[in-house]
Amino acid sequence: GMRHTPQGLAPAQGYLRERLSVMEELRDQAMPRCDVVDFDPLLDSADFSPAEWAKIATCVERHYHAYDGFVLVMGTDTLAYCASALAFMLENLSKPVVVTGSQIPLCEAFSDARRNLIASVLFASHLTEAFHNEVLVCFGERLLRGCRSTKKAALALRAFDSPNFPPLAILGVRVQLRAELAHPAALGPLRVHKRMDTRILVVRLVPGFDDGALEAVCASESLRALVLEFYGVGSAPTRRAG
Repeated sequence: GMRHTPQGLAPAQGYLRERLSVMEELRDQAMPRCDVVDFDPLLDSADFSPAEWAKIATCVERHYHAYDGFVLVMGTDTLAYCASALAFMLENLSKPVVVTGSQIPLCEAFSDARRNLIASVLFASHLTEAFHNEVLVCFGERLLRGCRSTKKAALALRAFDSPNFPPLAILGVRVQLRAELAHPAALGPLRVHKRMDTRILVVRLVPGFDDGALEAVCASESLRALVLEFYGVGSAPTRRAG
């Protein structure tokens, strides 16, 4: 969890555990027993890399048979990247892994952290059986497929969306489920993929982009893959000026 320091807001070891211990909602009989694992060191999500994703996947693997589900609390800057990566790293998942965070830190009097966290714990403890075998993002009263989510707003409380796929659930007075969107059951035991190649580059091309600059990037001997973001559904220019 983030707390105030002389240098501003920063992740603080043990702070989330401290706040959860006095959260009345978590002591309700309807809530499951929760254990908290702090990663060391705690990092701002902007500092996350594939190495951190591998640590998270390893933690799920290590405790997989001891819990009904898992909730990952992290910063929002790279939350969608992390959720998408975990969705592919955790093959044959048969328990929910719910990723959440907040736009306003839990240490503030007015914060969206409390509601996002409680909803995530409920979904991770099988509030519904429909989405028990995948990585999910629970944020802003919506449940999204992890590998379909993206951060769309820096200041809004409903910061995440899945533009090309509907929400799996919407939280209101009642939970509106789209059970027909659920994944089929896993076909084998959990397999965790931790080896990733970071020698890739994503380039978003704009009208009039320089061919020479792109060719120079492609000429790099260390580059293993290049992802090009074109227009619309992938349209690229078919002619060049001159």
